[in-house]
Amino acid sequence: MGNKITIDSATLMNKGFEVIEAHWLYNIPYDKIEIIIHPQSIIHSMVQFHDKSVIAQLGLPDMKIPIQYALSYPKRFLNNSKSLNLAETRNLEFKTPDFEMFPCLKYAYEAGTTGGTLPAIMNAANEIAVWSFLDNKIRFLDIPRLIRKMMDSHNSIKSPSLNDILEADRKTKEEARRIIEEEITIK
Repeated sequence: MGNKITIDSATLMNKGFEVIEAHWLYNIPYDKIEIIIHPQSIIHSMVQFHDKSVIAQLGLPDMKIPIQYALSYPKRFLNNSKSLNLAETRNLEFKTPDFEMFPCLKYAYEAGTTGGTLPAIMNAANEIAVWSFLDNKIRFLDIPRLIRKMMDSHNSIKSPSLNDILEADRKTKEEARRIIEEEITIK
């Protein structure tokens, strides 16, 4: 899926982005969105209904089918993907996320609930941090440190215009690059 998404998966920032997306796409309050870590990556999504029943979308650990379905909804197209064999899968594990071990996930919740320009700041800082890590300019643990630093230094605009968001993104990326060049290790 690409180097950036691999790093976003390792920091759980991808899950944070998904929380923000779910909030906006489905108008779900943040406190009603629950993240469960599923190491086998067989279950791509689950929804619990009012009657407490749960419907899950299962498939091989490959995003091609969920993306195909999202693009073709409500139709389902044939493809040449391998079928999921639950007998071979055998175990499906679930864990609650550790927000201390994965602070990027906590930052995404914070940015989402705060709103305004803060999600743009978080995203911009994450982009620069991840690409800098991939370019061997910072260490893996510097990724959340840079994001936190950029979020802490930002004065969020509560009801931003598109221009406000684009300008916040530009300034954050510029400042994040400067910090990386001058400080090397984020403190």
